[in-house]
Amino acid sequence: MSSNERGTWRIFLMFFVSLFESFLKVRNFSKKIIYYPIIDSTNQEVWNLYNTNHDISNIVIITDNQANGKGRNHNKWHSKSGSDITCSFVLKEVFPKEQFNLHALLIPVAVIKGIKNFLSIDLSIKWPNDIMYENKKIGGILIESKIQKRTILNVGLGINVNQLSSEFPIELENNMISLQEILGRPIQREPLLAYIFNELDILISSLDSSSIISFWMDYCNHKNKEIQFMNNNKLVRGMFKYINDKGQAVVKYNNEYIAYDGAMQIV
Repeated sequence: MSSNERGTWRIFLMFFVSLFESFLKVRNFSKKIIYYPIIDSTNQEVWNLYNTNHDISNIVIITDNQANGKGRNHNKWHSKSGSDITCSFVLKEVFPKEQFNLHALLIPVAVIKGIKNFLSIDLSIKWPNDIMYENKKIGGILIESKIQKRTILNVGLGINVNQLSSEFPIELENNMISLQEILGRPIQREPLLAYIFNELDILISSLDSSSIISFWMDYCNHKNKEIQFMNNNKLVRGMFKYINDKGQAVVKYNNEYIAYDGAMQIV
């Protein structure tokens, strides 16, 4: 391979911010876009800017290579350099305090709707915000927050776009899948991310909590299925039933209905 060919390949792997912006139609967030070819963690970079008194409102951080991506429950998020979507963006609190959990439902609904509109793929959600395809994980969301006058949400988004199964870590290859593997062709990341953000902007503009819950339940892949969850410091089994108006899971356990917002596993 010639040096020119290698250069062309490297450019192809870059995320083009100008192309992303050309598809973007948002009004409520993501107006300041920062791109890093490589970074330790996009979520951590948001907090780094916050801690140095930068105005992080409406900021989006995108990278092609995230060296130490953060997942929920202190897990690490694996991504392939130049192949996947790895970004973080800042939202101001849009739901009242008593419905704060709805933020964790809002984001995956937007992701699924955006991917559906761009690629015509039907995906599902596993509590609270894992993006799934036939019981394999295709994306994850990490939401961190800090309280100012209004709560600031630091939303980390990782989507397996063009990664191949052979490129996943061995311990993950049976549980993960990418959009390219579903469709059998490479996917352009810039319009895909813009479609997701555009859907999120539409949902924020309408801000109908009952619709968010209804969409989430439509996409849920474990309705009326047995789950494991912690109850009074014990791992027990129950049945996932629905989402209440506060954004909590409602689980049937010992013939009682329990509002729950912790981690769970599908049995």
